[in-house]
Amino acid sequence: MPTSSAFNYRVLRPWRLHDGRTTEEICVAAKISYPYLLQLEAYGGNPSAAVLARLAAVYGRDLSELFTTDPNPAGAR
Repeated sequence: MPTSSAFNYRVLRPWRLHDGRTTEEICVAAKISYPYLLQLEAYGGNPSAAVLARLAAVYGRDLSELFTTDPNPAGAR
């Protein structure tokens, strides 16, 4: 059975906190607005592949870490 993956927004805030940079610094580096980053961290949404790629690059992480194949990620149960 094929698996699908979904954007796992729950990793973004821990990445930022671990990174030690401010929200504003991440926004500038990723070229996204402050309200948009807060939205992504809190609720997810449907960000473009380009936004996700920039965020992964800013944090020095692999893009695949932003996705989950779990249909019920933690907190959704």
